Amino acid sequence: MGAEEHRKKAPKKFKFAAITVSDTASRGEKEDASGKFLVEALKESGNENVHYTIVPDEKLAIIKAVIESIEKGADVIVTTGGTGITSRDVTIESIRTLFDKELVGFGEVFRLRSYEEIGTAVVLTRATAGIIRSDGRAIVVFCLPGSLNAVKTGVEIIKREAYHVLKHARE
Repeated sequence: MGAEEHRKKAPKKFKFAAITVSDTASRGEKEDASGKFLVEALKESGNENVHYTIVPDEKLAIIKAVIESIEKGADVIVTTGGTGITSRDVTIESIRTLFDKELVGFGEVFRLRSYEEIGTAVVLTRATAGIIRSDGRAIVVFCLPGSLNAVKTGVEIIKREAYHVLKHARE
């Protein structure tokens, strides 16, 4: 069975959480345009937002937000921010420890699409995705950069593939 057939059998909507990782937004010094866009874009596709939060670039705060999202019933968790290479960018290191399986293809497709927009600067992103298994559930996590343009690019991929990924993760 091909990808299109799988998509037809996939869930038609999901519950999602959005986690913005940003020191400045968590202190109220900057508006969270990326997180707000993410929530609205996924809601417009018929999905239900069950959790939205802004946390600082700190490992424990990020992990706690992911756990809270799972406890609130999220099928899909999308993070924005903290995927770069500065010393404060710890989203990937934090969340990767929770993955049962990493979906490296997501990061590859994200970087391919981003390359078309920003060129070789794409080497600075570590966007990724993975599956967390908890209490018999499979939760898909997508980690996006914090810029609004990057989130727009990532959301297009998520809107196309999250349902498909959920179908297989639940098997």
